[in-house]
Formats: sequence, structure tokens, C-alpha cells
Amino acid sequence: MKKVKYIFILVLFIVSCYYSWKLYLNVYIKEDTVNIHTFPKEFDGWSSKELTITDKEYEILETRNAFVREYSNEAGQTVFFFTVYSESNRKVSHPPEICYTGNGMSVLENTEDMIAVEGQEVPVHELLLEHARYQQVAYYWFKVGDTFTNNYWKQQALIVWKSLIGEPASSALIRISATIKDGNKGQAEKALKEFSQSMVPKLFKYLP
Repeated sequence: MKKVKYIFILVLFIVSCYYSWKLYLNVYIKEDTVNIHTFPKEFDGWSSKELTITDKEYEILETRNAFVREYSNEAGQTVFFFTVYSESNRKVSHPPEICYTGNGMSVLENTEDMIAVEGQEVPVHELLLEHARYQQVAYYWFKVGDTFTNNYWKQQALIVWKSLIGEPASSALIRISATIKDGNKGQAEKALKEFSQSMVPKLFKYLP
């Protein structure tokens, strides 16, 4: 009889945990209090112009708290910066490979790298992309609160964990890319890393 009661209580506990967890992971979408469009359009010699995100793309992103900008400097470097952010919708930040392939680009390489910025290392995915007329190098990673990761599933786990312990659990996808000119991939990588030196510290203020 005791064994039956024990099993019954255990089953109730497992079932309650399952439904509690499922309810917790349901996306609760509320309006963001942070507007990332205030991210500086000019800084440290880089200036930008806004590029278009279509209504269909906004619909896929499930938020308008996103932008694409083309940043350039006097040295002739050009970097495309895309970011999407949400304080409550963990679905907005997803790996961009699907978006690239959906826009007609091929992912030739997908490796991991580190960008050193102000004494910390930012883990990134490095993609070598090819379109019919050109190639690009892209770096992307995720930001959850004050933590960077290049792993989508770790990002999702961090959102849950930080929410449970009461820490900021906003999420963002950071993606920067540069076009390869004259087959010089190293120059494109150099531009991305130099841009990151100025851009990354600002993420903590404008994408908290």
C-alpha cells in the first residue's frame, strides 16, 4: 500500500512539474521598454545608413525592435550590422543560417571563433556565405542579459535560468557581415573585428 501511494505521489509530482515547465516556457509577449533603434548611428569614425526591413520580415521576426544598418569609415571598410531584440519573446533570436539560405545565399563554411573586446572574449559563429555575384563573411552570436554565447540552445537555457533567478533575461541576436573584395577574406574579417571593438561595448547600454 505504501509503495502504491509513493508511486501515485511521484506521478503527480512529475505531471505537475511537466505542466509547470510547459506553462513557463510558453512565450509571454509584452511590449519592450527598450527601443534599440536608439543605438548610435555614428561612433568612433563609423557612420551608417539605415537599410530596409520589409513588413514580411518583421512578421517573421515577431517584433519591430530590429534594424539593419550599413556602417562605413574613412578607411573604406564597410560592415552590415543586423540585430533583433526582445525583453520577453525568446523566439526572436534564432540562428540566421535559415534566413540566409532563404534569401538565396549558400553557407560554404560554418566555424567558431573568438573576438577579443576590452579584456573579454566574445564567442561567435563565423559563416562564409556565397551569393551568385559575391561572397561575404558573417559573425553572429547571442546576448542574454550581460552574457554572450554563440550557441542557440545555450541562449535558450540562459533565458530560462536568468528568469528563474531574477536576473535580466532579455535576448538579442547580433549579426555583422562584410563583403569579400578581390578574394581577400582576411580583409573582411579584419573589418568585422575592428568594427566589433567599438560596437560591442555599446551593446550593454543600448541592448541591456
